[in-house]
Amino acid sequence: MKAEIDNILDLIEHQKNVVTIIHEVSSKVNSSLDLDTIFNSVFNLLDRYFDFKHIMILLVDKEDPGQLKVAASHGYDGMGIGAAVPIGKGVIGIVAKNKKLLRLSNIRRDLNYIKSASASDIISIDLPGIENCASQLAVPLLIQEDLVGVISVESPDLNLFNKNDEELLEMIGVQIGIAINNARQFNIIEFTNAQLKDLNENLERKVKERTRTLAKQKDKIEVQHTLLEAQHAALEEEQNKTQKMLEKIETLFGQQVSKEIAQELVTMEGEIDSKLYDVTVMFLDIRDFTAFADSRAPEEVASFQNVVFGELLDIVREHKGITNQILGDGIMAVFGAPVTSNSHAFDAVTAGYAILDKVKELAEEGKIPQIRIGIGLNSGKVIAGNIGNARRKQYSLTGTTVIIAARIEQLNKVYKSQFLVSEEVYREIGKNRYTITELGDVELKGIEQAVGIYQLA
Repeated sequence: MKAEIDNILDLIEHQKNVVTIIHEVSSKVNSSLDLDTIFNSVFNLLDRYFDFKHIMILLVDKEDPGQLKVAASHGYDGMGIGAAVPIGKGVIGIVAKNKKLLRLSNIRRDLNYIKSASASDIISIDLPGIENCASQLAVPLLIQEDLVGVISVESPDLNLFNKNDEELLEMIGVQIGIAINNARQFNIIEFTNAQLKDLNENLERKVKERTRTLAKQKDKIEVQHTLLEAQHAALEEEQNKTQKMLEKIETLFGQQVSKEIAQELVTMEGEIDSKLYDVTVMFLDIRDFTAFADSRAPEEVASFQNVVFGELLDIVREHKGITNQILGDGIMAVFGAPVTSNSHAFDAVTAGYAILDKVKELAEEGKIPQIRIGIGLNSGKVIAGNIGNARRKQYSLTGTTVIIAARIEQLNKVYKSQFLVSEEVYREIGKNRYTITELGDVELKGIEQAVGIYQLA
């Protein structure tokens, strides 16, 4: 019974001391902005009321936020002011990293346990300390959620600190955080006031000088205005130049170039000189179109063409191709010119498959009747460039590569296929990428050597 009464009396005394020290610390925080005075007051109160003999406060280093530095200490032979602790290293560094207090009742035992869990976090730190330190309690100092420092108390006695001490030091930490925040705000205000003072002095000096410099300023403004007018004129000229290039591109290619290719052509200043390109040429034909057109009203034929070609031209454009010609029942497109591309064969094959899928989709949706198309691809060198005069120019392709592509498309009628490519395309795209049927070498009209033909669909 007596032990219980003693415990209650001790608790009451403890709470009384807590109230006293918090009141005194709060008063000191509200009456002073000097952190050294506040820290020393806290140290003396903790020593007087709770017999905490060894205390230190570390603050986040302004120049290196990755470490703490000792700002004040109490009860050590050496003050250790300025000694650094990397955040995340040592007991104090771990408290700073986790923003959570840490109480060690038996330092040697507890550190061995922590080392076994995270050896990289525990290192020897050159700080003020006591020999044979047995207990330690460290609490983070926070302003809202931001870390500003750590307060630590040590003792050579085992199991010295308890839950009540944790609560006490946390409350003290809150007050210290308020003090640090107040000091920072005061420093900001002082700095701002100093800036305002300097600003006012500079303003007064400039007002006095204004009369003498007004003429020079006016001349300078006039020069700047002239420069701005020249820059504006140059910008307008550049915009007009770009617009003319875009008009030239539209004249050459209509709407059949992608945004990316149009941008490339602008950088080329719209000049498409005839030269040799490595390309893939596509010919596409709508089967039995003549019979279809003869049996339909003109507006029905036009509607069919708008739907089909609208989708086909978009697909060619999306795959970095240019539709060079639109025929009544088909198109001719090129991939790899006038903007060169290392993937022209792959782009053309991918576009061909997309066209087949789109035609099937349109028919299933009832937007067009069931139709078959034939696609022929060939890769090789062509001469490509502007053909015509100042009144009318056309981007044209010339070479055996174009003729072979046209002949391959016509072979779809012979093999009852929809998608044929030459051996040159086959070598470019690789045999393992698609399901491909080899049809062998075929003699083509007007071509001296037989051409290897492969069926993709």
